[in-house]
Amino acid sequence: MKAKLPIIILLSLLILNGYSQDKKPVKSKLDEATVFFQGAELVHSASVALTKGENEIFIDGISPVIDKNSLKIKATNGVVISSSQFSVDFLSANKESSPAIRKLEDSISYYEKKLEGIKTDISITDNLIQLLQKGTDKNVSGSEKGLGIDELVKTMDYYKTKALELQITQNTNNKNKKACDEAVARLKKQLGQESLKNNKTSGVLRLTLSAPVAATCNFTISYFTPAAKWAPYYDINVESTDKPILIMSKSKVSQTTGLDWEKVKLTLSSATPSKGNVAPLFNAWFIDFYKPQTRARSSVIDGVSLQNSFSYEQTAPPPILSMKEEKKADMVESEVSSLPLILVDGEEVDSDYLADLDPEDIKDFRMLQDASETGVYGARGKNGVILVTLKSSMDDFVTQSQNDLNMVYNIDIPYSIPGNGKEQNIDLQRKETTAEYKYYCAPKLDTETYLLAEISNWEKLQLLSGTANITYDGTYVGDTYIDANSTHRKLTLTLGTDKRVSVKREKLQDLSSTKLLGGDKQMFAYKLTVRNNRDKPVKMVLKDQYPISMQKSIEVELLEKSTTPWTANVESLGVITWEEEIGSGQSKVYEISYSVKSPKGSQLNF
Repeated sequence: MKAKLPIIILLSLLILNGYSQDKKPVKSKLDEATVFFQGAELVHSASVALTKGENEIFIDGISPVIDKNSLKIKATNGVVISSSQFSVDFLSANKESSPAIRKLEDSISYYEKKLEGIKTDISITDNLIQLLQKGTDKNVSGSEKGLGIDELVKTMDYYKTKALELQITQNTNNKNKKACDEAVARLKKQLGQESLKNNKTSGVLRLTLSAPVAATCNFTISYFTPAAKWAPYYDINVESTDKPILIMSKSKVSQTTGLDWEKVKLTLSSATPSKGNVAPLFNAWFIDFYKPQTRARSSVIDGVSLQNSFSYEQTAPPPILSMKEEKKADMVESEVSSLPLILVDGEEVDSDYLADLDPEDIKDFRMLQDASETGVYGARGKNGVILVTLKSSMDDFVTQSQNDLNMVYNIDIPYSIPGNGKEQNIDLQRKETTAEYKYYCAPKLDTETYLLAEISNWEKLQLLSGTANITYDGTYVGDTYIDANSTHRKLTLTLGTDKRVSVKREKLQDLSSTKLLGGDKQMFAYKLTVRNNRDKPVKMVLKDQYPISMQKSIEVELLEKSTTPWTANVESLGVITWEEEIGSGQSKVYEISYSVKSPKGSQLNF
């Protein structure tokens, strides 16, 4: 028996060793990352040697933050994946830390030990100071007759010397303590940053496989993770007004997936992964005379009018959705006869039945009002017919759609993005475009003159919405925002202000007066002076404004005879625009005049 015992132990160790080898996870490699404005699709690869028949393997190196519904696994060599299970390995915290983290932890440990010694010195020095104080007090007051002059001088000198020595030591200890506290705080802050990109947890895939032959199988694993994002931005460089504009498209990419992306194939996409959004559809909107109800009832069907022809704020339900309340109120026969005929799958129903239907169950909703269409229903359809068709098969509940409205940036060179959440700036494209330069000023709002660059056909640049840093003539002048969803015909960039083109707005007192003509009539006149101090002509856009009346009793009149002719006028805002070229060293004067007539004694909100 004693001879067999070592053999049994050896066999047990071999079995356990073989089991542990089989269960040892296989490390996956991150190959591709497609980053969306919010989220990313990651693609991993792994290679495993399988035996013929049933196999069970573990693949780690997966992000712990994933959408399990998006997980897809493909295998080569005819391997069939019988089952798969994703889990998070929280025990990986015992794994070896990175060199950077170990260095930071060692430094923190060193300063914390040093800090403990300093705190001990501070405590001892405090005790010595207290002991010195007590001993001196006892020595001075211990004798009934008191100390002699010589002994008192010696005691005071000793106290002064030792107290000064202990206080200097204490000050030094406090300074050292403060320095150690600051060092530990800085190191812990840096450790927190490093820990973000070395997440202690790891995603693990457990796969049950069936292999037709013993061979090495390659796996492709893809999934969606919300822990990544990117945002576009631009650097716009204007060298001079006679040269094209250079637009540098860039991106800021960050991720906290728990993995460091090392030399991956990076793709940036403007697509947004679907979250079950459904495009809105209109239902019938009925309008009738408003009849107040004692109890409001909410409509189940969107668009079956909760609004009347007078106010969009009205929330009381119309008669078609509150027939039960009308019956309780003994609704007159004439009101009943004014309701349309309601048919659901060919069966006549009342409005209560219609109101109780779930909108998701409705396949088609039609309102027939034309006499030729309702004639088939006879007298019942004289007030119109509502035809409702309900969904009856799975095809009615399944909607197939495709989205091809996104922009993709494929980056050919491998990129590394750390998992610490810090933004990484990536250059995308360089584009040049021509622009028309104009100087703009609205002196009523701001006397500064702005240089604008107007880009026509800017949709050809295929820009995304984002901030833009603007440099003019080698100098940073500020930033702006590019709205890719704008419907404006031109893209306007504000390049900054120019003091060399000045504008002055003055009120003309002789024309601004109040007259009594059965009411109050006020005259307003302003002079706008523009001067070009540049060495070349400029295109100038100048704007001013007169008020718009909101009451019939208030009459506003633009005095065109005393107003400088304008090239455009936005009537809805009362804005006048002058646009023309002003030569070098030239000045031009513009005037705007208007009158406001109002009831006598009234006050206006000028």
